[in-house]
Amino acid sequence: MSNKPQEKVRIIREWFLRVIRERKKTVEELGNIPEIDRSGKTIQRCLSSGEMQPDLLDRIGKALNVDPNYLSGEYYKCFLESKDSLPNTDASYYLLTKIDRYPYQKYQAASINYEEYLINTLLINNISKEQFLSLDSRKRRSLQFDIGMALKDVISNYFEKDSQGIETNIGASGGLTLLIGGDWIKE
Repeated sequence: MSNKPQEKVRIIREWFLRVIRERKKTVEELGNIPEIDRSGKTIQRCLSSGEMQPDLLDRIGKALNVDPNYLSGEYYKCFLESKDSLPNTDASYYLLTKIDRYPYQKYQAASINYEEYLINTLLINNISKEQFLSLDSRKRRSLQFDIGMALKDVISNYFEKDSQGIETNIGASGGLTLLIGGDWIKE
């Protein structure tokens, strides 16, 4: 058994501290949260080195309800790299600093494999991937759309609002948009 060093994620210290302050926490307080499972000193060492284990970053993001990529400063780094090409830098920065736009759940949803989700839905109903792929592309797209709309209708019958407080009977959520409009099915 080898002790391979775990790959670490780059952390922008000032950004990380800004985010936890906005969540009304300190590094020491993070160390006292049982789900994080690391001391404040360990977290401080990570911030000083500018890198952190992905699983620790994920636990902190989950505890603070913040996308770990946002917490690490990855989005901020992208903003800095592209700000000269943005039409309105001030407005873009303002939106970037709105922490509630980057909840942990949004991060979780982004990691869903929608192709797998659709194929598993079909398999549960005794339809094979081969059967699905044998449909012409227009019928496949129509089926994706119909399944997405049916799910949306069922969900809106049971939940008035989604986890962000948005009414479920209007528009399409991000995941639903990917399910009904995604072009990820390969032939």
